[in-house]
Amino acid sequence: MIPEITQKNVHIFIPYKVSKICDYICRKEHLPPVQAVAKFYRTKTARLLGQEDSKLWNLGWVALYEMYAEEQNGN
Repeated sequence: MIPEITQKNVHIFIPYKVSKICDYICRKEHLPPVQAVAKFYRTKTARLLGQEDSKLWNLGWVALYEMYAEEQNGN
């Protein structure tokens, strides 16, 4: 049985996805890891990822990166 995802346990899904996104930001934008992490965590995408009711935790890291990229491009 799969446990229910709540605001209390949604944090379990976040580190892997954020690390993949930030690794890609490092390579694509030629940034050091600390800057990539800080840049990502300043976005609406990152804030929503931490909210269970947004259901973004259910998306793969590529889809989340695309949301981040759209946000950065002002779309």
